[in-house]
Amino acid sequence: MGKAYSMVLLFFCVLMTACGQSEPKAPVPVPYDSLRAELEKIHDTDQTVRQGFDQVKEEDRNAFFRKMQRVDSVNQIAVIKMLEKYGWLPQSKIGGKAADGLFLVVQHSPAPVIRKYLPSLKNMAQKGEASATDAAMMEDRLLMFEGEKQIYGTQATSMGREDGKMYIWPIKESEHVNERRKAVGFRVTVEEYAKLMNAIYNPEEALPEKKQVFH
Repeated sequence: MGKAYSMVLLFFCVLMTACGQSEPKAPVPVPYDSLRAELEKIHDTDQTVRQGFDQVKEEDRNAFFRKMQRVDSVNQIAVIKMLEKYGWLPQSKIGGKAADGLFLVVQHSPAPVIRKYLPSLKNMAQKGEASATDAAMMEDRLLMFEGEKQIYGTQATSMGREDGKMYIWPIKESEHVNERRKAVGFRVTVEEYAKLMNAIYNPEEALPEKKQVFH
């Protein structure tokens, strides 16, 4: 009985070795320098295409948005490829500008992309390898896309308003929003932020109907 058991165990070990399961796979080497350079270029294209929006005439805004979406789509393909291969890249390895580029591309993506990668950003922020304010803004953006109240008051929109004016998207427990903002590193209150954004802020703002939600 003991000899038979030993033979079975030996066969199992040989099989596991043959299948490559006896040893962990080597980690994929990360080419931080080339990724940094690529993300810095992506950062510049993301920001350049958005410049001058305030000067765009209302009748030309659809063309402006189409151009912006084309650039965003190209950037998203490149960044998602990176994320799928290497995960969310640590800021200490790629630098601040590249980290901003990584964040901006995901932040400007559709809700399913944000939903997928937000946990990775939050995890890196907890380790000090990503911006806590970036994670807060992305969480707020996803909540807005899903038709829920935001947490930190970082998102402004004109959606749901007949007059087309910008306003701060409704905030959960708005009486404590500035405490939450300070805790993650924002330096201005939501009231000050609204002025900077030229947006209306109403602490009692109600959510629009679900049918009006972005995605």
